[in-house]
Amino acid sequence: MNPERVRSGQRPDPKQPNNAAMAGRVPPWTCNAPGLRNRRPVLDWCHVTVVWTVWSVVCFLVNLPGGYSWHYFATGAALLFDGGAAGAPSGGLHLYAHYPGLQIGPVTFVVAEVLRVLPPTAAQLAAQTVMMALGPFILVQLRSATRILRPSAAETRAMRVTALVAGCAFSMVWASVAVYYAHLDDALALFLTVLALRALAEGAPALAGICLGLACDAKPWALVFAPLLWTAARGQRRYAATSAVAVVTAAWLPFIIADFGTLQAASYTIVNVSSSALRALGVSDPQTPPWDRAGQLLLGSALGALAIRRRHWQAVLLLGVSARLLLDPEVYDYYTAGLLLGTLSWELLGLQRPRPWWTLGSFVTLYLAPRLLTSPAVLGQIRLWTVVVLAASSLTLATPSCALDSPSRRLEPPG
Repeated sequence: MNPERVRSGQRPDPKQPNNAAMAGRVPPWTCNAPGLRNRRPVLDWCHVTVVWTVWSVVCFLVNLPGGYSWHYFATGAALLFDGGAAGAPSGGLHLYAHYPGLQIGPVTFVVAEVLRVLPPTAAQLAAQTVMMALGPFILVQLRSATRILRPSAAETRAMRVTALVAGCAFSMVWASVAVYYAHLDDALALFLTVLALRALAEGAPALAGICLGLACDAKPWALVFAPLLWTAARGQRRYAATSAVAVVTAAWLPFIIADFGTLQAASYTIVNVSSSALRALGVSDPQTPPWDRAGQLLLGSALGALAIRRRHWQAVLLLGVSARLLLDPEVYDYYTAGLLLGTLSWELLGLQRPRPWWTLGSFVTLYLAPRLLTSPAVLGQIRLWTVVVLAASSLTLATPSCALDSPSRRLEPPG
């Protein structure tokens, strides 16, 4: 209250700021406040990003030399662009029909071919470096989407702490994808899917469709993320769907036309290991069951569609990867990276009160437990119940209304 107005008998103007009441309550990020010039929060997004980057470098160095799967990508690129060796089955557009073990999309082989201009050892190291650098970039894209879709929540300390802790856990597992295994297709599929999410947040459905289409061209299982395109505004969904279908068709149709045996590549089988969730479900086939690949895509897509219907679009990534882990006969760490990306996106965009427990819990059960426990049956049960609990919880917990509080860029669920 203004003392001069009181002495003169005038009533205080409610529209004027109460300077006395405001004293001592100036936000710490207000740089022009008296005595608080240039003061910043103890933990801001700049600090979080720096920690992500530094920690990624540490994880990169710890996992060197790695590259245990890189030869698949170098060999596949050579077969696609140079053809098969003398006396061996031909490559080129017959690649998938003659080499069904290469369950890798053509876009991935194009990227690998670019790196083949380098000597083999240098090409592998360059690929590992680029893939590891994608990790912090993915986190930055999620951060940007969060600030667009949840501007008020994004500036809270709880959100930044969640992003910091969960992002560092994700980076440790991402190093398995990028460095230890050097699995270029999984890295590209997850990276492009996050770009699609960012494009949807920006209100660019055609770009989102292109990114998701390229993700499917890098790794076919990325089709489970297709329901994400339904979150575009109603009048723009056709642009998202059309661009995605066009990109997928352009990449895969030449192989199918050249050799219909390409369609049989999905029937390629691998060992059903004893610690898989598939074994824990009671599926004891020694190899991949004939229904398994299609089952992963159908279950993941159905769960994603259900999430959209329930206005839980933030869970589409988590549910898609959960379906893969639930029905896949293998248990590689590079599968876990996708799940942690899903939990992180759910924590930032889907939880009313952001907490990193989902990512940390998944990190403990799927990344640390296999390094501490030796019983395959126990590990299979842990894997099974981790994905079941995550999927069920993400479909039932309440989501924040402020996740859709940007009318010009909102991700609209169908109504």
